[in-house]
Amino acid sequence: MAYRGLILFTILLYLRPNELLPIGTFPLVKILTLGTLAAFFIERLSQGGSISAMPKPFKLLLVLAACVVVSIPVGLDPSASLASFTDLFLKILLIFLLMINVVTSFHRLRVMIEVLVLSAAFVAVLSLSDYFQGKHLVEEVRATGALGGIFGNPNDLALAMNMLLPFAVALVLSRPNPLSKLLFSLCAVLLTMISVATYSRAGFLSMAIAGGFFLVQLSRRYPAAWGVGALAAGALLVSSPGRVFRIFSSVGGSDTAAGSATARWELLKRSIEVAGANPIRWLFGVGMNNFHIVSTKELVNHNAYLEVFNEIGLPAMCVYVLFIVSVFKITALLIKRTRKERRYRQVWLVAVAIQSSLVAYTVGSFFASVAFYWYLYYPAAFAVCLQQILAHAEQPRAQSEVTPRVWYLRRVQH
Repeated sequence: MAYRGLILFTILLYLRPNELLPIGTFPLVKILTLGTLAAFFIERLSQGGSISAMPKPFKLLLVLAACVVVSIPVGLDPSASLASFTDLFLKILLIFLLMINVVTSFHRLRVMIEVLVLSAAFVAVLSLSDYFQGKHLVEEVRATGALGGIFGNPNDLALAMNMLLPFAVALVLSRPNPLSKLLFSLCAVLLTMISVATYSRAGFLSMAIAGGFFLVQLSRRYPAAWGVGALAAGALLVSSPGRVFRIFSSVGGSDTAAGSATARWELLKRSIEVAGANPIRWLFGVGMNNFHIVSTKELVNHNAYLEVFNEIGLPAMCVYVLFIVSVFKITALLIKRTRKERRYRQVWLVAVAIQSSLVAYTVGSFFASVAFYWYLYYPAAFAVCLQQILAHAEQPRAQSEVTPRVWYLRRVQH
């Protein structure tokens, strides 16, 4: 039940039923979350043993949550900080807990990834439909998410789609069914199209860097990856002539681009000024979702790392960076362990996709306030799940290879 609830929660997270369906403010997602958690805890208590696995990334996430809680009373607006914590970060923490405990097989992990990609592709379809009809555009040309929320900003939408592109390609390469390959190829095309339609420079950078990284990794096992990547890039340029160049053509010459660069530089300086010489602001920040109070023109940081620093404090930012580094280390070890073994080809593909998704986040998060959005935490949880699944699968084999040197121990073992 907990696993099914997690699948349903992921679908609703992207489809945003309160905006897609006529249910108003009915807390459907909260009810589902609480029901799923209740099912999980009941199952665990009935089975006995520990409530949850405790890998290093989850411990760091718990420390980050503790930093958020401590920062609430000393924040500028404690009520807003508490509301943001319960509405955003607490859900992230609980879903991360669920995922690393109920995704206990590679089949379950693959289904989770498929659901995530298909849900994002559905959002891409709705957003592209609005884009071609001229609806919900920013600056008259930039596409936004049709359902708003965490996809309401073009930069955020582009980052979310870019982070799922490696998973879509990995599914194309790993699925044996031609129809499945066609379906996820279509998903990859849709994710790319809506990312480009946002005209996001940060999105283009994250796509290019993460895509290049992904191709380098794939070419070690699939030499034809460079050729396919070149064809995809060529198709993008041919299908939308001038679009990619238009993203950067305005740099230095357009008032919009110049204003954006100036605003970001002012926000950077303001971030340092807010901390100033006040030790409380360095240690605990101004409170979650409170930076706009002391910002210029009510703007947010537009940088995930500065967002954590200003709102929760320097120790929290260090924990946040350590969390990202710990997930990178997990994926690097998984890739190294499975790269040369044919039986682990699908595991290797998923590990490469996770690491490429993290690369996209690392680049894109420098230009977006997404530290407390879902983008990072799903791939991070996938990495932890994959590590635990592989360790569990290899444990019986490792034990069977141990041969006692003393004859009577052999008899006892048999």
